[in-house]
Amino acid sequence: MASSLATQSSNTVNVSNVFSSGKTLEACWLDSHICENGQHQQLKDHFKNTSKLIPKWHFFTTGDQLQDYLQNNPNVKLITIMSGRFARNLLALISEKEALHSVYVLTINIARNREALGVDPKLKGIFNTEDALYDKLRENLAQLFWDEGTRLVASNQDNEARVYFDEAKRLSSR
Repeated sequence: MASSLATQSSNTVNVSNVFSSGKTLEACWLDSHICENGQHQQLKDHFKNTSKLIPKWHFFTTGDQLQDYLQNNPNVKLITIMSGRFARNLLALISEKEALHSVYVLTINIARNREALGVDPKLKGIFNTEDALYDKLRENLAQLFWDEGTRLVASNQDNEARVYFDEAKRLSSR
């Protein structure tokens, strides 16, 4: 089970964040220091406000917390940001989990992690600055939401599709 150091944030959203696949989009950050009292609050707030279509952000300090969450929540699509150390230890173990949508790695040593992690379809990038990671996350979310809007249009759910198209456009513009 997740320890008491894990925290969760919820943003109230008036739209459904359930994808046509029936899964809910959520995000998490895995880093041994992300939950330190009063630390990284501005960074966490910045990422939590990336999109209204991600109503829950989880902050984990151990790999066990992430693995437990993936195991116990099969109806989520979890976008994960993690440190290089956690990525090297966990990516091969969790990549096949259906609940894991994507992984972004934040590290000091890009080359070391690129070599250690190799190619994985869920690995969306290895970054050494929060800004570069954030920009790639926005870009990928815009595409994800556009694709979901397209699926909804094909299912004659135009009103729901508009929400995803609007969010994709917002994320694409800066």
